[in-house]
Amino acid sequence: MTHDSLDDILRDGGLQAVFQPIAASRDLDIVGYEGLIRGPAGSALEMPAALFAAARAAGRQAEVERACLRTIWSRFAALALPGKLFANTSAATLLAPRALIGELAGLGIDGSRVAIELTEEQAVGDHARLRRVARRLGRHGFTLAIDDLGAGYASLRLWLELRPDWVKIDMVFVRGIDRDPVRQAFLAAIRDIARACGTRVIAEGVETEGELAKVRELGIGHVQGFYLARPAGVPPLDLRACEKRAA
Repeated sequence: MTHDSLDDILRDGGLQAVFQPIAASRDLDIVGYEGLIRGPAGSALEMPAALFAAARAAGRQAEVERACLRTIWSRFAALALPGKLFANTSAATLLAPRALIGELAGLGIDGSRVAIELTEEQAVGDHARLRRVARRLGRHGFTLAIDDLGAGYASLRLWLELRPDWVKIDMVFVRGIDRDPVRQAFLAAIRDIARACGTRVIAEGVETEGELAKVRELGIGHVQGFYLARPAGVPPLDLRACEKRAA
């Protein structure tokens, strides 16, 4: 993939935001939305994995992530969506020489409305520096979430070091949880750790009525997944239809 294709996307506003609701598991009241990014429809960079792979190959990951955040926040505000915006960024971008915090302030983002979802495809080497950045984010009102707990480098160590406000359990541990005692034990353990440190837990990838029912039974407070709603440019404001299915 050429660098020019990234230039075209960034110059011509080729990034599009879509949103997926995050809801309280008990009653499916929406507490916020995860903001996700798409490149130009039908292009090789439409899906985020390809887009960010191209950005990393070009040495432009932080630049592209900041452009994604601008796009997502602008659309979130334009739609007047309720609750928090959950916005992804990598540890590399948080620690980049050009501070993301300054970028966020320049956008006029209300930090109390935003949870920064920390994603990382490489191990975090400097936990002490990352803690300092997290504290600075907190002073600006932002909360912190660890994305995909249990997958890759989104580890229990990172949770211990950062003490985030939210953790999102990777979907591999939620898929088929209503039929798997081992997955149930894993979620119960995460629930207990979260209660001890005041962290809120989101189960990602809820795709069936049975998974939702078991997550509720285990006391996991929040859910996200296709069973509730798929990512959309204009997402639902009410999940009562889904609740009726699950009743």
